[in-house]
Amino acid sequence: MKNLKLILALFSVAARMFAQDAPAQKLSLSPEHPNPGDEITITYNAAEGPLANAMYVNGVVYTYDNFKWITNDITLKAAGDKKWEAKMKLSDHASFINCVFKSDTIVDRGERMPHAYMFAQVPGAYTGWGILRSRAFQNEVPNVVSDSAYIADQVGLMWINYELQYHPESRKKVFYYGLKLKQLSTGIDQSAAIKKELRGLLAEKNLDNTTQYDIQKTLSVLDNSTNKVFTDSVQKVLVTKYPFGVLARDKQIQEIFREPDFSKKVKSYAEFNKNFPQNKFEDVYTDVESLYYDKMVKAIVYGYIVNNKDYNYALNSVKSVSFTNLLDYHWHLVSIPFDRDHEGTEKASIETLKKYADIFMGEMENRLTYVPKMFAGKLSLKEWQEQALQMMAREYFTYAKLAEVTKNYDVEEKYMAKIKPLYGYNDAVYNEVYTRMLLRKGQTADAKNYMALAVKQNQVTPQMLASLKEIYLKDGGAAAGFEAYVESLKSLSNIEEHKKKVISELINLPIADFDLESSKGGSVKLSDQKGKIVVLDFWAMWCGPCKNAMPGMQMAVEKYKKDANVKFYFVDTQEYIKDFKAQTQAFIKEKGFDFNVLYDGKNPKTGKLDLVYEQYSKAFGFSGIPEKMIIDGDGKLRWKSNGYFGSPSELVDEISIIVEYLKSEKK
Repeated sequence: MKNLKLILALFSVAARMFAQDAPAQKLSLSPEHPNPGDEITITYNAAEGPLANAMYVNGVVYTYDNFKWITNDITLKAAGDKKWEAKMKLSDHASFINCVFKSDTIVDRGERMPHAYMFAQVPGAYTGWGILRSRAFQNEVPNVVSDSAYIADQVGLMWINYELQYHPESRKKVFYYGLKLKQLSTGIDQSAAIKKELRGLLAEKNLDNTTQYDIQKTLSVLDNSTNKVFTDSVQKVLVTKYPFGVLARDKQIQEIFREPDFSKKVKSYAEFNKNFPQNKFEDVYTDVESLYYDKMVKAIVYGYIVNNKDYNYALNSVKSVSFTNLLDYHWHLVSIPFDRDHEGTEKASIETLKKYADIFMGEMENRLTYVPKMFAGKLSLKEWQEQALQMMAREYFTYAKLAEVTKNYDVEEKYMAKIKPLYGYNDAVYNEVYTRMLLRKGQTADAKNYMALAVKQNQVTPQMLASLKEIYLKDGGAAAGFEAYVESLKSLSNIEEHKKKVISELINLPIADFDLESSKGGSVKLSDQKGKIVVLDFWAMWCGPCKNAMPGMQMAVEKYKKDANVKFYFVDTQEYIKDFKAQTQAFIKEKGFDFNVLYDGKNPKTGKLDLVYEQYSKAFGFSGIPEKMIIDGDGKLRWKSNGYFGSPSELVDEISIIVEYLKSEKK
């Protein structure tokens, strides 16, 4: 009977506390007062909220269980009168739950009052409610409440005090939160209280990983300049009592990361893995680990590759490294060499790339079945998969292109479909590959419709335009009308917006003369081009983005090839190999580009082949290539652009906008 009275009293306290600052609740549970482990029905009343007109509702339930956060995805069913319901089983030690409801991109977090329920009779209830809404811990808890729901540090401390009042056994689990909030809320030095608390904890035996790390975090609350001796002594005790504990592990990570000798680094890392097996530290993710662990591993993996040409260490470590490192492996060992091969920058073995890609991609896909520990308790499985898709999209695209090259068309189609929501219509290279895939499957009408929408977004390649023209002619269109047909597909608002932006970038600056050797024989002097509009493109054989921009530049060259008053020159700069001229010409010929290449002169100050580039880059404040410049008939620099942003059609439009504007000035 006493226990029942106590539970009812706790419910009463919780109800009063929620009522103090709560509007009418949109969340209700059935049974009304459930216990941990019960199966419950969650009812969400969407009326008058952001999801009032939603066609479907999903959600995530964040449960504070035994002082750890657990996340569960839920799918709700319509229950009439703008209410939605879902069933779920509470975890065995649930003390507090918070729900977030979603439909498409609209999210209902509850604004000032989150959709929450407190199991006041369970240890952790008051702590969960307090720390979820305290800004001091927003990086340590699920970041799921609205800004208006955050509470003052004093209020957060009040909830920790309630926890200790009703569940004094929680002290070892909440000391860090309480001490940090006390320091923040009072503005008074709490070092005496902190030292007393930590000394008591250190006197205990067998502290778990979480408590060890909470001690480390509590030390960071102290002013280190006046408490360094105490901090050092606590850290010494932690390392001595727990030589294979959390702090000892952190210190080892930092030491191995900083070790300059590669052989010593490898030896220390092997010893580290024996002393600190990963499965013993799944319950804690420290700041040191987040900053240095992946870098430490990468230094060893890539050290093997650079020093020994040994790729097996990377291939054999896929099961043990982080998801982030797996992405990095695929990027450096598959995507970069694949792109360089297709740019003509560096030859790669497609068979080897496929072997590596299959290993890395297989393991990355496996990691999508569970939330990695760095996101544990913060992201649900579905949220993790959505975030992972964003992270993996680039590698998925490489994998799809690699599958196309090796004629694994089912694999290509699978991965192109995965990233279509992110890339579709809005990425010219993706659009080209996707169109090619549709045409290969005989889906001509779908390909035509897809290309039309890509044109509207101004994200098409010359190959796509050639395919579209072929379909257009087969459908009875006249060759003379194709250009007008393409223009009719474009978005007028996008065209005007793009034109306004590019025109706003116009400048009017004097530019120094040059006299450079031409690939077509003789030399080209800038001052001889008076009366003509000159387009310069600084590039190099080693520059991937420069080469990626060339299809768009070829479209521009083709557009103005009959206009004697518009000249294009492609300045090959910063080359460092002896036969670069021969390689340049072979590349231009292989790609079928009609370019007049100029070779940058030797810089007397540096001895490098960057005479004109260095002069212009200093004069006009840019660095890197590709760099495009347009000079008017009066010999003034009117526009410049650095880099390449992925769309050939957008690039030719950009060049055309400036050229046509400069022409209009002379009328």
